[in-house]
Amino acid sequence: MARTEVTAQTATRDGLSPSMTAATSDGHMFVNNGRRYVRITNTSASPVTVTIPVGATVDGQTVSGRQISVPDTDGDVSTGFWPVAYNQPDGMVHVDYSATSGVSVAVVECPPV
Repeated sequence: MARTEVTAQTATRDGLSPSMTAATSDGHMFVNNGRRYVRITNTSASPVTVTIPVGATVDGQTVSGRQISVPDTDGDVSTGFWPVAYNQPDGMVHVDYSATSGVSVAVVECPPV
């Protein structure tokens, strides 16, 4: 797959209205430093499943990816990922979509406390 990298946008004390990127059939990826989360919106008429492949193995066994259901019409889901589990060997988190029409994504970084 030729994934497209999504650049993180940094939240401030004043908040952030993130710029959303349209989902692609080849999926997205982003650098995960433990302070980043992904926001997924869905305006299509059907729910969408977003899969985050697990980058680690347990005792040499592949672990199935995390599946996130994003509701139809006005679905809006945000979630973060532990680097030790979800980072791929290159430090990226991969994001796969069951459908892309009406689906958008943003990566937001929380500033250090």
